[in-house]
Amino acid sequence: MKALTCFLSAVILSVFASVVLSAEPIRVLTFNILASEPSWEETAKQKPWADRKPAVLDVMLKYPDGNGPYDFIGTQETSLHSDPKLHQVKQLAEAMTGYDSLYAPCSGKEGQFILSNMIFWKKDRWEIDPQDSGTYWLSNTPDVPGSNDWAGNDHTKGGQRCVTYGLFYEIKDGKRTGKKVYFYNTHLYAHVLDARTQSAFLIIDKIKDRKVQDAAVIVTGDFNSPRTTLAYLYLTGKPVEFKGKTHTPPFGLTESYESVYPNVESEFRRKAWEEIDFIFVKDDLLKPVAAKRILTKKDGVRPSDHFPIDAVIEFK
Repeated sequence: MKALTCFLSAVILSVFASVVLSAEPIRVLTFNILASEPSWEETAKQKPWADRKPAVLDVMLKYPDGNGPYDFIGTQETSLHSDPKLHQVKQLAEAMTGYDSLYAPCSGKEGQFILSNMIFWKKDRWEIDPQDSGTYWLSNTPDVPGSNDWAGNDHTKGGQRCVTYGLFYEIKDGKRTGKKVYFYNTHLYAHVLDARTQSAFLIIDKIKDRKVQDAAVIVTGDFNSPRTTLAYLYLTGKPVEFKGKTHTPPFGLTESYESVYPNVESEFRRKAWEEIDFIFVKDDLLKPVAAKRILTKKDGVRPSDHFPIDAVIEFK
């Protein structure tokens, strides 16, 4: 009888440990940090990068008013720069203790001043698949670095924009737990509406065609697309009319902030047309349970002209 009791206790403890493990949420941050180009900072009425950097790192590493420590962070407008003092990619990669990172120059090659979308992941919990990670470009030829051929009605092209992504395996005590997540990070072009809509089509297509179909999906970015735009509507599963044709997405993504606070105005919300930074999940495996816009300054300095957004996401 004693042996049976011990056996049952061991089984219960094993099940409990499994439940505890499965209950561990995923904490995510998306953050357009504002490129370290002096003319851009002046236009945005923000301090130079040297003044803003401590505030940016305060959000990423100390998550004031947020839900960290973050498992994944997607940054946008992260500069590669010929001036080492303005090279945000290198500086952040060195400063983010406990994280690995992934990026590619959106131009396809490095230059004096180039943008990138960085992914950071907590390396004691997540292991990247080097065979299923990288960058694709928002164009008709997404595998061509720097490609850019989507234009508006006036034939003006958007800037070179891309999506950096990776398949990540959850690890514990050096072993994979069986959970896996695709993480995508992007920044859509602000000034060409058609390019943003076509970008949404491609992003959904790429998610649909991902190699590992039973992996969860998280998408972060500055989409430059308020909730009323075709890009946002398509990403969230709504059919849209574009250039005389109806485009129906194969599935929709769930936006974390809107899911947690549906149609609710609060001190953390901005004007509807200003809300363009989002964390999305594919809701077959994931559910947002908390979300927040981080309204923070450090020593009176705002980190960026965008508010960082974080979310707590649970496995279903």
